[in-house]
Amino acid sequence: MANPALADTIKLRIIETTDIHTNIMDYDYYKDSPSQKIGLTRAATLVKEARAEVENSVLVDNGDLIQGSPMGDYMASKGIKPSEVHPVYKAMNLLDYDVGNIGNHEFNYGLEFLFESINDANFPYISANVFDAKTGEPLFKQYIIKEHTVKDVNGEEHTIKVGYIASYRHKSWYGIRNTLKVV
Repeated sequence: MANPALADTIKLRIIETTDIHTNIMDYDYYKDSPSQKIGLTRAATLVKEARAEVENSVLVDNGDLIQGSPMGDYMASKGIKPSEVHPVYKAMNLLDYDVGNIGNHEFNYGLEFLFESINDANFPYISANVFDAKTGEPLFKQYIIKEHTVKDVNGEEHTIKVGYIASYRHKSWYGIRNTLKVV
């Protein structure tokens, strides 16, 4: 007979990426050589392996995504047309992220570029402490609650609610003070 205390035990793995800096490939363009340390393609392999190890998981990104490599600079200088998807989001959408957080480097190219970039993400962006300096309104959803269908340790399906909240590093808001208020 199954232990009733364990019958509804649900294990959920949180998988996280951060500081991708538009490094999609495992190649360091500054050094003009392959790299074992960077690249969303490398992270994708690790995400796939981490998901395969467990029954239930969520995938989140902690920001610093659209700036920091030659691709990021190129995309910012050419701009993104409304019908175009930023290459980093093409890749991330294939990985089925659940939520993303805004990092300090998301603001490097201005709000218009930021919003056009994240517009095509198949996942929501949140930040609990970034506000429009003029209106005082939150610039992003401050949190999100998503329902997930998961399996307990006995293989039975359940629907659970997972709350996501993220914040922006207060000391990182150089250059955006006139546009945003971070608390």
